[in-house]
This record gives sequence, C-alpha cells and structure tokens, in this order.
Amino acid sequence: MVPIIRNGETFPSGVLHGSTARDIARLTDPGLTAVIVPPEAHADWLDELAELVVTRRLVIARTTLPAASLDDFAHWSRTALADTAKAVSGPLLDDMTGIVEQVMATAYVGRVMVRVFTEAPTRRCGFHVDTVPPQAPTIGAVRVYNGPTTEYVACDDVLSMAAFYTYLSRRERLSRMAGAGTCSVRAASSAPGRLIAMDEAPSFLRPRAPVHRVPRDATVYFKHIDVRQHWSPHPVTDVWIHRSPMQGVPRLVLNVSPAQPVPARRGRRPEARG
Repeated sequence: MVPIIRNGETFPSGVLHGSTARDIARLTDPGLTAVIVPPEAHADWLDELAELVVTRRLVIARTTLPAASLDDFAHWSRTALADTAKAVSGPLLDDMTGIVEQVMATAYVGRVMVRVFTEAPTRRCGFHVDTVPPQAPTIGAVRVYNGPTTEYVACDDVLSMAAFYTYLSRRERLSRMAGAGTCSVRAASSAPGRLIAMDEAPSFLRPRAPVHRVPRDATVYFKHIDVRQHWSPHPVTDVWIHRSPMQGVPRLVLNVSPAQPVPARRGRRPEARG
C-alpha cells in the first residue's frame, strides 16, 4: 500500500488523524480507510455521562433507526434522553447530531441508518467491516462515548481480503455455536475458547501485527463497503477493518451510515461541519 502523504507527513496504514470536514472529505482518496477526529479537549460532561452509563442510570436498549432524517434523529434522541440531566443531555445531543450531520454532508444524503446502545462489550462482534445498501455512499462514522474504544488493524498488516473473509466466516460460525442455536453441545462448549484463540491471533494478519485502538473521545469517519461487494476479493484499502473490545464496562456507542443511494444529479453540496 502507498502511504498517504499530507503536508509533508506520512500516514501509513490507511488512517489519517484529522480535525476538519476537509480531512473527512479525503476519505474519497485511494488508500485512505478512516479519519480519526479527536476533540480539542476532554469535556467534563463526558465524565458525568460515563458514570451514568457505567452505573446503568442511563440505559439505551440496542436501537436501529433504519432511514432517519435529521428531524427523526432529533425526535428520537430527545425522547431517549428525556430523563437525563440537561448538563449531560444537552452537549450529548449536540455532539451526536453533529456526527449525523457530518455523515449526511460528506455522503450527500438526507437519511442515514443510526445504531445506538448502551451495553458492555462481549465477544459477539469480532473484526468485521460495515456495509451500506446498494449504490449508497460508503462513508459512515462511529463514536464511543466512554469505556474501551474501537480496535482496528493497519491495511499493511492484512494479508488479503480473501484471508480476512475466510477468518470472518469461521468466526461468525463459531460465534453462533457459542450461542444457544447450535445442535452440538460439545461444539458449543469448545466454541468460546476457540473464539478467544482467533481473537488473540487473527489469521488474516501478518505475524506479530499489532491491533490499534482509537484514542479516547475521538470520532472515526470510515469507509464502509457496498453490500454487493461484501465477501468479494476487493482491495484491502476499500474498507476499515475493526472490532469492538472484547470486554469492559458498559459503553454508549453511536454508529451512523448512509441509508440511501447517491442522488443521480448532484447540486450544491451541503456545508459540512468542522
């Protein structure tokens, strides 16, 4: 993979640490899979939010808004946070809305899929790539508001997408076996240990390749894949391979992705935030 060069600096691994809407728009660059955008400083309200989530005084059941407009999201979020103190709910609403607006502006869409929840991480979701509907823009975002953040791997360390999808297929099968749906008690009992082994030494990575972690408080804007290309031998640089941490305290997680195709004719692009 050719490193991304910006202002004389090299950004290996397909990841750019940026700060502006212009940086996020660079996700159209070949080879760039994610833009990590940290805040200017850690805000005090995030500490209050973390306490509410960890102590389960703020609980949001796993929710999916399949094709939400900005008004739809605003209505849902105000309802979901109605019992949360304004000192926390106000800046949280602003931050989440800003991420939704940024994805809409960058992808040039008026509706997005929003997934949001508060729960502790488990081994249910290992390394994967996110998908969008056919012909939809492939730029979305994830934000972890407290607790352990998203983990990812460098493009340079991935052997191939064929190797990755072989790993993914096997891991998904093991994850199902570890649940209640398997007909083999023996297979189910051995599945958790095999999952741990797969997670600790992913077979699609070069030997001794590190697993990276998103910095605290950062939002990641990243490449998804058109669902029609999922499982195909596309270039590694077409997607951001990532996973949730395997354990930790309950977290508030927001995930946003385009939910409609690119318009046939583009007018003036909406202004992006940042």
